[in-house]
Amino acid sequence: MKIAIILTLGTLVAAGCSSSAPIPDTELGLAKGSVFDVPTPPPVKPDESNPGQSPLLQRPYAMAPPRVPHAAGDFLPITQKQNACLDGHAEKEKKQGEPTPIPPSHYTDYRNAPDRVGGQVAGARYVCVSCHAAKTDAPNLVGNRFRP
Repeated sequence: MKIAIILTLGTLVAAGCSSSAPIPDTELGLAKGSVFDVPTPPPVKPDESNPGQSPLLQRPYAMAPPRVPHAAGDFLPITQKQNACLDGHAEKEKKQGEPTPIPPSHYTDYRNAPDRVGGQVAGARYVCVSCHAAKTDAPNLVGNRFRP
C-alpha cells in the first residue's frame, strides 16, 4: 500500500515538473539579476548635521520611535557608562529650542518593576540606536506600500 502511494506521488510530481519550464535564476529573488552576481550596494551618506541644526523628522507611523535628526556617529559607542544621548535628552520637560526629553517609559523597568517610574534610564533602554535610527540618504531597496 505504501509503495503504491509513493509511486503515485512520484509520478504526479515528475509529471508536474516535466511539463513546466525551469525558472530563470534572474527571477528567484528580490534583486533583479542573477543569483550568482555579487551586488555592490550604493554608498550611503550619513547625516553630518549637529544636534539642533535639523528639524524633527516625521515618524513613519503612529507609536514609531522618533528618528535621530542629527549625526550620531560621534556619539558611538553608546553604553551605560558612555551615553552622550543622556547628556542632551535627560531633561524632564521640553523647553523651547531644547532637545526632546526622554519619555517616562524609558525610566520604567518593565521586567522588574513595571508599575514604577525610576530615577534613571532603565538598563534595557541605554542603547538608544537599537530603536532610534539616524537618518541617511539610503534609498529603499524594495518597494513598500505600507500606510499607517
